[in-house]
Amino acid sequence: MTSASLPPGLAGDLDVLAFAEAELAAARPAALITIVGLDGPFSRPLGAQLAVAGDKRFAGSISGGCLEQALTEEAQIAMRDGTCRVLRYGRGSPYLDVRLPCGGGIDLHVDPSPDRALLQRAVEIGRVRSAFALGFNTSAQLSTLRLIEGGADTRPNEFVRHYTPQLRILLAGRGWEIVAMSQMAQTANVELVVASQEAATLEFCRPYANRLVRLKTPAAGPALPLDEHTAVACLFHEHEWEAPLLLDALRSPAFYVGALGSRQTHQRRVDALRELGAGPDDIARLTGPIGLFASHDPRSLAISALAEIIKVWNDKGGPR
Repeated sequence: MTSASLPPGLAGDLDVLAFAEAELAAARPAALITIVGLDGPFSRPLGAQLAVAGDKRFAGSISGGCLEQALTEEAQIAMRDGTCRVLRYGRGSPYLDVRLPCGGGIDLHVDPSPDRALLQRAVEIGRVRSAFALGFNTSAQLSTLRLIEGGADTRPNEFVRHYTPQLRILLAGRGWEIVAMSQMAQTANVELVVASQEAATLEFCRPYANRLVRLKTPAAGPALPLDEHTAVACLFHEHEWEAPLLLDALRSPAFYVGALGSRQTHQRRVDALRELGAGPDDIARLTGPIGLFASHDPRSLAISALAEIIKVWNDKGGPR
């Protein structure tokens, strides 16, 4: 499923910016709405965004649906007036007809005229897995949106919204577990890489993966994309393939490295890694068996492993 075919509330961070840029590129108006203040509990974090078109189409998620309709209407007003504004909903809001089930308050900044070239550049940076930020003055009437790259200093009275690279999951192995996990990972807004020694596995995963890698020999694997925003899950049944690949992953910046198998299998895996020169720090980074709960079929294993990876990603602060 492509980002263009996803329901609007499931659009990823870059997809929201890309939606606004596409509208502006077509000479149509677009507004960018950002949560800039939270008073009490709320379903979405500070910095969550919504892009609204001139015909009320939108991409992104500000709430579970209780605010989107009101915000699309407010965006139309802002685009007609051409001025930025900050809206307050919930506790202390003048909009008594819009209630928040959580009981808190929320402040939202509406930018009715973001710069198209800036959005285009921001999306380009994000697509190559680089971090960036967007900053703006919430009290200014005209758009002050600017792109912040390379740790540039922020300005006084500026709200800064940081964007981290998309979660990448690298699945290595063969069989139905890797196919099921590929299928489910596609719905989780991840960049998916599948590496396998089996052509059939690669073909089954082709509709879901961003990249396919053919493994040819156990001892000399290809260079794999492993950065600090990457999780590695080994789903081999022939374990001679996994030890060299796992050692490379454990010595990489990858934030999660796990492998399929029973506890007995995991101990044999650890022994094989030690024979290849893995030290205590390497072994300590290895998760095995993978998953939040025991599973006995490919789909439940996929759910369990994917949930564990996303939990670790959330705990380390990967997403906003």
